[in-house]
Amino acid sequence: MQNLVDYSRKYGSDPDLVLCGGGNTSMKENGILYVKGSGCALSSIQPENFVKMDLQKLREIVKKSYPDNDTEREAMFLADVAETKLPGEEKKRPSVEALLHGLFPQRYVLHLHPALVNGMTCGVNGEKVAAELFPDAIWVPACKPGCTLAKLLADKIGENTETVLLQNHGVFFASETPEGLAALLNSMLDKLKKQLPGELPEELPAADISKPFTPDHIVYCGLGPNLPDNENARLLYKDAQKITWYSEAFGGPNPLPEYLVEFISNWEAESYRKKL
Repeated sequence: MQNLVDYSRKYGSDPDLVLCGGGNTSMKENGILYVKGSGCALSSIQPENFVKMDLQKLREIVKKSYPDNDTEREAMFLADVAETKLPGEEKKRPSVEALLHGLFPQRYVLHLHPALVNGMTCGVNGEKVAAELFPDAIWVPACKPGCTLAKLLADKIGENTETVLLQNHGVFFASETPEGLAALLNSMLDKLKKQLPGELPEELPAADISKPFTPDHIVYCGLGPNLPDNENARLLYKDAQKITWYSEAFGGPNPLPEYLVEFISNWEAESYRKKL
């Protein structure tokens, strides 16, 4: 558990990798998944902020069928995920990506939203560049989070899958050790930096928050035209500015599709995170 807490705080304390309540981490041990609770910050996470879940029961969820209706499907899916919590964990709410963590066979999983990585995942040519630079990584096109994303990845993640890139979202790394996670992350960042025309400028371009890049920008910045008057919103706006600049090296900015903006804006799981 200390390894999990230490590497969670390490990455959560780096604003270039994750901001506010974004990102999540997990560890598997003796059939139990320990996954970050929804809404808490990685930078200050405590052992009690992780949710203990029955790993086998969690993985069985992807075999179930769910309604096509978004509201019904996500309510049933979240209820099924909650049912896999171990006794004593009832009052905790696991990360919305808990099942994705469970799908990886490796012991440790790290999910981050680095602006540099999202310059590529939110870039017009992101998928093409990812295939060239990271041929072993899985690229997931923009899709509805929650049940839809979990089912899509259940058919793609294999024993040797170490990296998953999510369009307009971020990246997952999986390894048997925290050191392995660090190696995967550093390798990706080094390769992406070589694609840039130079250092990130002090004066960043404006970002259009009415066309968000990722779910984090919806949760913390809203949909404009005015930015909320709080520190989290300012941090995520600057993140959007960085992504806008980075994305120029990957074909230019490619924000979330409108149907996903609408889905995420009304998704109960993100409403819960926003409330926290």
